[in-house]
Order: sequence, then C-alpha cells, then structure tokens
Amino acid sequence: MMPTLSEKDLVFVNRLGPKKRFKLVYIRLPNGAGTCVRRIVGLPGEQIEYLQDQLYVNHQKKEETFILDEKRQADSNGIFYTENFTMNQQFNEVTIPTGKYLVMGDNRPYATDSRYYGFVGEKEIIGTVEMRVLPLHKMEQY
Repeated sequence: MMPTLSEKDLVFVNRLGPKKRFKLVYIRLPNGAGTCVRRIVGLPGEQIEYLQDQLYVNHQKKEETFILDEKRQADSNGIFYTENFTMNQQFNEVTIPTGKYLVMGDNRPYATDSRYYGFVGEKEIIGTVEMRVLPLHKMEQY
C-alpha cells in the first residue's frame, strides 16, 4: 500500500466501519493466501473503468487525491500509473455484483488487487482501517 502505508505499520481496524469509496479496508485474500490492506474503488452495482490514468465510476470522473504525486511522476515518464481497463475486459461483468467490492492497492504498478484476484466479497472484509498507530511519528487518521 505504499505510499500510504508501509509493511511494518500498525493500524487500527474498525470491524463495524462503513465500506465507502476510497476507504482503506483490511481484507482476507480470496485465494486464502493471507490478509492485506487495500482501498475500495468500486461499490456493488457500479461500473468502473480506467482510461488514461483516470477513474470513471458510472461514466463520471472521480479524483484519486491519495495518488496524485505518483500519477504526476508516471506522466512525466510517459506512462500510466494505473493500466487501462474496463469491467467487461477485466471481469467479464458490466457492474460489480451485489455484496462485492473492487479493491486496489495504492502502489498500482506492483499491487496485487481485484485486477489480479477478482472482486472481494463482503465476508472477506475484516474491517476498515481508521488510522495508523505506529510508528508514532507517522500517526495518521484515514
């Protein structure tokens, strides 16, 4: 989840927290390979696509302020930070199914996320990440 979180950061997870767009969530990986933190990008019933580093939700642009610097850096190198995809191409779906979420890592070029393992079910979401607790000098609320 770089640059937002580092591997050894300690976070506070709210098991009852609301599942909203751009919220960080602590999830069980669908393939049973452990747990990780990812960001909710798409909610049930939505159509998601990325075109030229721009997120579209139901054909409306959405700004991802948490990765602006990374997108600028990629643009200056002549590449996209997030590869183009449509839901139909990636998942053979028009909209996100009921009870499922599209999650992505903030380190888009290297993250394994819904683009790799598919949608994440409601039951795989352990809770929402409310804040980084440690290290103390990086304490931050999300």
